[in-house]
Amino acid sequence: MSWQSLAGGGAWSGLNWIGRAANSTRADPYLAWADTTAFAHLGGQPTGWVRVILELEAHWPVAGAPPLTAQTFAESLENANAAWKTWIQVSTVYRFPPHDLEASRFLTAIVTKQFFTEIDGAMKGVVKRFELGMPIAPGDAVQSVAPGSEASMPGTQPIFGPVVQPGAAATDAPHAVFMGVMDDGLAFAHERFRSVADIPLTRIEYFWNQDDAAVASLGVHYGRELAGADINGLLNQCVTKGLVDEDAVYRLNGYVGARKRWAHGTEVMDLACGVRHNKIEAAALTLEGERTGTVQPPRILCVQFRTAGRMIRDTSGLWFAVHALDAIRYLLRRADDLAEGAGYSVVLNLSYGYMAGPHDGSSIIESAMDELIGLHRDLSIVVPAGNSNMLRCHAELKLEKGTSSPLTWRVLPDCATPGFLEIWLPKNVDASNLTVQITPPEGGTSPAFPVENLYTWQPGRNVLCTAVYLDRVATGDCKMILIALAPTTMNHPQRDPAPAGNWTVTLTNGSSDDLEIHAWVQRNETAYGYPLRGRQSRFEDLAYKRFVFGAHVRDFDEGNPSTWIKRSGTLSSIATGEHTVVVGAYRRTDGRAATYSSTGPSLLATQRSGPDAAAVSEDSVACAGVLSASTRSGCLVALSGTSAAAPQVARLLARQKIIEYANGLQPNTFTPQPSARVWIETEANSLDPDQVAAVPHLLGPCFGTLNPPPVPLGQHAYVPRLLEIRAGSGRLPSPRWKKRGIKL
Repeated sequence: MSWQSLAGGGAWSGLNWIGRAANSTRADPYLAWADTTAFAHLGGQPTGWVRVILELEAHWPVAGAPPLTAQTFAESLENANAAWKTWIQVSTVYRFPPHDLEASRFLTAIVTKQFFTEIDGAMKGVVKRFELGMPIAPGDAVQSVAPGSEASMPGTQPIFGPVVQPGAAATDAPHAVFMGVMDDGLAFAHERFRSVADIPLTRIEYFWNQDDAAVASLGVHYGRELAGADINGLLNQCVTKGLVDEDAVYRLNGYVGARKRWAHGTEVMDLACGVRHNKIEAAALTLEGERTGTVQPPRILCVQFRTAGRMIRDTSGLWFAVHALDAIRYLLRRADDLAEGAGYSVVLNLSYGYMAGPHDGSSIIESAMDELIGLHRDLSIVVPAGNSNMLRCHAELKLEKGTSSPLTWRVLPDCATPGFLEIWLPKNVDASNLTVQITPPEGGTSPAFPVENLYTWQPGRNVLCTAVYLDRVATGDCKMILIALAPTTMNHPQRDPAPAGNWTVTLTNGSSDDLEIHAWVQRNETAYGYPLRGRQSRFEDLAYKRFVFGAHVRDFDEGNPSTWIKRSGTLSSIATGEHTVVVGAYRRTDGRAATYSSTGPSLLATQRSGPDAAAVSEDSVACAGVLSASTRSGCLVALSGTSAAAPQVARLLARQKIIEYANGLQPNTFTPQPSARVWIETEANSLDPDQVAAVPHLLGPCFGTLNPPPVPLGQHAYVPRLLEIRAGSGRLPSPRWKKRGIKL
């Protein structure tokens, strides 16, 4: 048996994947892949609860129904729909939101298998779309309790009650600015996030570690939360003559996120809000005319993403939306609690990203973030542009009517993670006129199948390839074809690997109109610092030019029109929303864009043409990355990528909001509304020259390298906008030491 068309209900979910009605709930095509493979690459079929993220319809499905929101849905599970709690449960963070967020229609839940049978039953007209938060594979699971823990772990699961009404004194309280960081490996005991005294005190007010204890079963409330007092208690137990034994702090808490000497999250949080143990930079400011004012420092909230097992080591992003939305809603609720009715602003940094997706702002997590920014009184969310500019993971096909065009997908050997290819069609196209064929490296071409089909390739014991071609998907507003491959190496003797090599995907346009089709290979390389598992697959085309003059890396598309592999349109799949701030990266010494920094436009070009601004991610050609905190105090390491650029802009936003609301300061340059994105774009553009001639040292590129001549070091705080060849986004001045609050 090789290629087979599957009809009827899914093996586990029971969902009828083929021929779903136009008014039915939009389902997750990755669940269809999991169904066909019996969850083989996700630890086996779930036997209990699984996590999902939901977007609800606008109104309850009855005549004259009131608005349907995450809050009213959660309340209904306690009242009219209490019987549903046997198969769906919702966290109290959605049941008791801040007043700003009562109209939100996005939430997460834990569900049993019955939920998927109720999608077209009790939930019909309630849930608009859903995505699955993939479970952890048991073989990847890591104990979340640190070896040698010396005491019971402090902290509890974050459970919320009704929002407390503010008192009369709240209006007189100072305006608070909260900096929220969501990442992996947050060293909360580090000196950059605490004061230094005989009795050290943390600057972190709440820390939520999403990792469940190893013995805990999946629940609607999960992880462990530490308030500032809990962290101070741990610090006090481990301090001797003013010096904190940070390893002892983590042992007492059973925390393994900072067990390594390097962690992505610690560096990102240091760039966003870390300081030396002198006064915080924003504590005293001098502005026009030597006017000064007293300023409160940013108040830190942070979330350690659930990382035991696949969550970070698997970089495909299948887990991301569920835990990211939980983290954002948690931070917003805690900020509201701490403000106690006074005015406040929130800046969130989310230095994550993945490559495949609709790229038009319609993914479920992008839509949720845009909704929250629109509802909240003053919320900014900063995300990186992505690092996939050079990875050959974006294809753009001009498919003329009546013609066929092949895509060559290069799948590497010794890759222990599944591979995914997403093909996105124009929004209003009649998908019935477009067919797809798949040819494995060893031959055996599939039939040409049209929309509303689910095909599998099983040459032996196991399904090695799944093709899901649905008319309506939960992962975006357009039509999408998902092709999923098994890993090309297996450590299980009963599992067959997929063949490595060139997979050919042929698209045939049978319509009367020409079509523009985009495809993205999903991220699946191994995250830095973890054992090698994944190897990034990519597109292959002989016409694609990798170098200029055979020697220098080409990081732009201009001059290479014959290839269908494009560097443009490589923004991260969470970086194409309407209201988020998207940050690219450049090199400090010569002002050149980082070769890896992803560019626009998004598929909805009117929404985003590229990054809103760029910040420093590389110090120089010789010194890669920017220096930031290691997981132990007193150590610095270099972090590269747009993940390093984004928190610097988040820090800039927080600092400017502090200035705006400081006592006695009335700056004229910062307006928090209508959006942080508008301000960042304006700020970046104001720092760029109107004409190239205004910057003599950048009158033209070097014809040998296409690099601009080096900028003198004394001028590095002022650099021009990215060239039009790289999306033309502005650059923010970023003296790297001052930017992180590091005083020399």
